[in-house]
Parts: sequence; C-alpha cells; structure tokens
Amino acid sequence: MKFHHGEQRPLISPTKRDGDRYVMAWARPEYSKRRVNDAGALVANYVWSGEDDDDFSKYLQGLDVVNNWRSAHNFPLNTFHVGLKRRGKLIDSGIITAQRIKRLSSIEHKLSRFPTMTLSQMQDIGGCRAIMRSAKAVKQLCEAYAASEIKHVLATNDDYVSTPKPSGYRGVHLVYKYFSDRKTDYNTLKIEIQIRSQL
Repeated sequence: MKFHHGEQRPLISPTKRDGDRYVMAWARPEYSKRRVNDAGALVANYVWSGEDDDDFSKYLQGLDVVNNWRSAHNFPLNTFHVGLKRRGKLIDSGIITAQRIKRLSSIEHKLSRFPTMTLSQMQDIGGCRAIMRSAKAVKQLCEAYAASEIKHVLATNDDYVSTPKPSGYRGVHLVYKYFSDRKTDYNTLKIEIQIRSQL
C-alpha cells in the first residue's frame, strides 16, 4: 500500500517577524532539480513494509524534498492567480477563479502513469482556473494574455475549445514559466492556467 505520511505537512513556511507584525514567509526551492527528480521517483514508487527501516527513512527524506518543491510553487501561483482575476474581471465581472497546489497522491499517480516524466517536468503542480460566463469571454481572455507584455514565458498552449477532448471537455490550458528580475529563486517554475466557460 502507499504510505502518505507527509500529506498534511504545511505548504507555506512558518511566519516570520517584520517589525511589529508577523508575515507569512513564502517557501523557496531548496534542492537541485536532479535531487527533486530522484525524490519524486522514490516517493512515487515507495511501498511501506510496515517497519521503520532504512528505506522508510529515505522515503521521509524524499518526502521533505517533494513537499518543498510543491510549496515553492505557492508564490508564483499566487502571482498568476492575482493576474488572472485582474485580467478576467476586465472582461467578465462574473468570473469565478480558484487556485490549488497538486496533492501528493495526485503527483504520485501521475508519475506512475507517465514513467518517463520527472517531477521537475510536471507542468501542473501549481494551477489556477478561470470560469467565464461565455465562450466569447474565454476567447477574449486568451487574447488578452497573448497581447500582454508579461515577462513570464509561455511554455505550452493547449486549446481544447477548438479541439475538444474525447470526454467533451472544452477549455484552454496555458502553461507559463515564472520569470522575475526580483524573485529569481522561482524562475522557471511552471504554473498552469485553465480557462473555460460555464456553457
């Protein structure tokens, strides 16, 4: 069976003092991509024997690396979600948005389904979604992103409106690589934006 000992570990670092107030400290990537990928493979394939052996200790160490990689996506995800709400409301005041960090169990499942994928290659660890009230508004929001001068790099653009999935799902998925001159620790982390309509 799978052992999800660290599923509930916090994804944002503890608070730190800033003068007379406390502020939340955003987690930063602490490990190389090679170590992240090794940890992802270890956690995805680990099967608990029921004993606290050496393999279990290695699993816990790998879990810390994976959870740091997950939590490090919170800052760029928040940046993209704020931008998504701002752009979306200019087009549709009734926009509905949400954001999420991919659960550990979902990461394990995806790595198992795609054996050649590494954790650092996964494009949807951080994701945000916009639900517009019409297909026209979806198109306008996508055009707004295409015409914007943001420094983040568009990695992929999957248009499931023009070419719906076999399930019938219709939406546009934009994957960006975060880029900032000031918050360089997060550069190249990928965030997925999903845009779809209610209809």
